[in-house]
Amino acid sequence: MSGHTSATEAGGGAAAAVSGDPRAGAPGTGHGGPRAGGDHRAGGDPRTDGDPRVDGDPRVGWSATAAHAPVLRQRRDGILPTVAAALSVRGQTTLTCTAGRGEEPPALHPLVQDFLDALASGQRERFTGRCAEAILISRHLTAADASRSKRASRKPMTNGEARKALKHAKLTTRRIREDGDPLHGGFARPCRSCTALTSHFGVRVVDPTASEA
Repeated sequence: MSGHTSATEAGGGAAAAVSGDPRAGAPGTGHGGPRAGGDHRAGGDPRTDGDPRVDGDPRVGWSATAAHAPVLRQRRDGILPTVAAALSVRGQTTLTCTAGRGEEPPALHPLVQDFLDALASGQRERFTGRCAEAILISRHLTAADASRSKRASRKPMTNGEARKALKHAKLTTRRIREDGDPLHGGFARPCRSCTALTSHFGVRVVDPTASEA
């Protein structure tokens, strides 16, 4: 009786091997069979299974001069290239900023905004109002406006008061580029709009490279 049972089990095992029964661990699509890319039990590395370089893909190595991606030595900054500016007024803190790159244009002081809005087409740029020069002059005038006396603040600041607040002001701009760019740190001449703006408020534009030369 036991011999008959053993023969039956052996026959069932053979049938399972042919049908690929996962419970029998036979070759096929079951859990017990080898997976595509090599048998882990036979020394296959699960980290490289399916890799054509390991499985012997004949197309690998056809080109002896395969291009390699350049090594990333510096993280690319999303705001570059840009222009940075510094505004200094005698006896006050130096203000610095970069050009506005946001979706919305920066909020400027009313006197600055009114002047830029009144510019003729020959003095306007596509990015008028976003330059670092306009932003810095606005910031300084906004601070000066807030420090006015209660009596004076009852009326809007005038252009004369703005020029007085910017007396002896000096402004310089530099290009900001990625590491290795020869233009990085060089003087950035103000655009047509900012040239008119700085002249209107009496701000002197300084080229530091001229004195260095």
